[in-house]
Amino acid sequence: MLGQHKRNLNVGPYQSGWIELFEQEVARLSRALGERALSIEHIGSTAVPGIAAKPIIDIMVAVVSLAKARELIPKVESCGYIYKPHDTVPGRIFYVKESAPEHRTHHLNLTPLGSAFWNNQLAFRDYLRAHEPIAAAYVELKKRLAENYERTQKLDREGKSEFVSSVLKLAEQEERSNQLDR
Repeated sequence: MLGQHKRNLNVGPYQSGWIELFEQEVARLSRALGERALSIEHIGSTAVPGIAAKPIIDIMVAVVSLAKARELIPKVESCGYIYKPHDTVPGRIFYVKESAPEHRTHHLNLTPLGSAFWNNQLAFRDYLRAHEPIAAAYVELKKRLAENYERTQKLDREGKSEFVSSVLKLAEQEERSNQLDR
């Protein structure tokens, strides 16, 4: 099953079909954006094989600049995405795709190639892919946050932010270590 209401926070088991759903969107976005899409990446928990996740496919498209990304709004919307102009995350332009009103199936982020947002998303995803115990700890954190959300209808973003920051530090340390070994 793909998607959930935007006010829900459900973490379900990994579905191998998420990869195919991502690839379908890559084809659709590539046709619409052409060479303006410098790279398209599957990010978020659905991009980490084997871990539980919210059933929403997170996609990141690299562009030359945010100004150029704004020019692509009509093209992205032609792929069924809804532009969210009041997004509070810096460094990206954000869209959602819905199967019904407020029932989100996809999140789409346009961001400059090499930006902090781009680099952090890839570093986090890749670290989880390479470190199963850390990925498992992330799943447990998300399950706890989801349980709390059901009780309070308030998401503890700080709890997740702290975890993400610590993983990004680990990824940076590992990258520096790998560079020294070369």
